Amino acid sequence: MTATPKTRLRNGEHLNGCWIEAFSSITAEIMAAAGYDTAMIDLEHGPGSFVDAIAMMQAVGNRGCAPLIRVSSADSVTIKRALDIGPTGIMVPDVRSVAEAEAVVSACRYAPAGNRGAAPIIIRAADYGRDVDAYLSWMQSEFLLICQIESRQAVEDIEQIAAVGGVDMLFIGPADLSGSLGAFGRFDTDEFIAAFERIERATLGAGKWLGTIPIPGWSAERLFANGHHLVISGADTLFVRDGAAKDVRALQTAAQAVVTNR
Repeated sequence: MTATPKTRLRNGEHLNGCWIEAFSSITAEIMAAAGYDTAMIDLEHGPGSFVDAIAMMQAVGNRGCAPLIRVSSADSVTIKRALDIGPTGIMVPDVRSVAEAEAVVSACRYAPAGNRGAAPIIIRAADYGRDVDAYLSWMQSEFLLICQIESRQAVEDIEQIAAVGGVDMLFIGPADLSGSLGAFGRFDTDEFIAAFERIERATLGAGKWLGTIPIPGWSAERLFANGHHLVISGADTLFVRDGAAKDVRALQTAAQAVVTNR
């Protein structure tokens, strides 16, 4: 059995990942077969359902790529439904305060430790009830909980958020963070750089894992050197978009050359 992302992180590995946005099992399988460590199945911005997400997990998991899910919100019911289908971890977007981080942790734990609705005897995550005890143990040791930091409010409280027990990783969302700081898409402003670096320091200082996506000024090489443990880069939709555009340009150039040479 392939080691979980959490075990690999505990072992000191630095992981890479891709985004699954198209919700095509064929495309997802191709992405996983390329060799990514993890695949973030995006239920926040992607068009897929929970049933679609199961198909994506099956496609990438068969290729040894660990499936993660980004849920659409911190809503406890949304988190419950994502957990029940059995990803190796989830990412919750736009966590802004200690209270929100604590609520996310609670939503991932059964009572009395939390408030997750319990039906382990029927859910996919527990192999449809075949081994509930093993699933409960797995959740304690191997489940990876990631909170996204992508607002001015979160940065102002970042040291306290990073200290919340049960949160395994903080993942910087640079696009939304730049917008929250008043300059959407600008990653070179003094305020953005200061916020980004403060998140890095607070996360690593709290002994938590750190992740983000490459952006101008922060290449994957720089991010890993800065202490990031997970860098998620390519997206299936973008690879198809860019590959198709490149091919069309080459065909148009070839056709134009024929016309020019007549």
